[in-house]
Amino acid sequence: MKTLLTYLAVALLIASNVSVNAFNPNLPKGIVYQLSLNSNDLQKSQAVIQEYPYLTRIIKDNSSVYIFGNYPSFAAIDSVRTLLEKEGCTKLEVIAYKDQIEISVAEAISVQYKADMLTDEATEERTSIKKISTREVNYLLDVQRSGLKHYYALAIPVKSHETVDKLLEQIDNEQVIEISTDNDTYSIGKFEKFEDVLKARQKFISSDIKDVFIMAQITDEKIDIDDAQNFAITIQAMVNDLADY
Repeated sequence: MKTLLTYLAVALLIASNVSVNAFNPNLPKGIVYQLSLNSNDLQKSQAVIQEYPYLTRIIKDNSSVYIFGNYPSFAAIDSVRTLLEKEGCTKLEVIAYKDQIEISVAEAISVQYKADMLTDEATEERTSIKKISTREVNYLLDVQRSGLKHYYALAIPVKSHETVDKLLEQIDNEQVIEISTDNDTYSIGKFEKFEDVLKARQKFISSDIKDVFIMAQITDEKIDIDDAQNFAITIQAMVNDLADY
């Protein structure tokens, strides 16, 4: 196993070749999450971190910062961040990359979720039940843990002209806010309240449009602590019974 000194030596060698908030050619392709750690907390982090993959050192705001990790999901990196905070580490930041290019955490969460929801397995799962799927619940929990503001929309994959006709019959006050041409998915509505998007979801399902799932349109603004706690309570209730709407 590599020692921390070995990781630090490697970090110093490649630091000059990696710029923060841009492009990191050392990372694997796909979605990758990393943590930004204040150099003063590096020793504390060893109580949690055994290895520091893709460790780099940068100077940010006149302070030395280490960036490391190869986490495949927001849930995975968030659990590590929580453990580090318990050890007294501060100013921890999550950084997301897609194909080695930095993107917002909000975008990374949504890209992974949408790709997962459009698989054949996920489609079969949600069209066979009326309840919100476990995948949707886990995604909404990730959104809450990210601490970012968001509103809700319904995502409806359109695979035939018949589906388009049914969809247009149901749209009244809702708006088509986005059409993804790469996978023919319509994003419908802009709902501020979670309860409202649940009601809209039920309306589409009752109209024989079975393939519909909830999306959170996430911004990069931080959510108020009270709002995050209230949302967590709502989601926890869903975890208990998978929101039988």
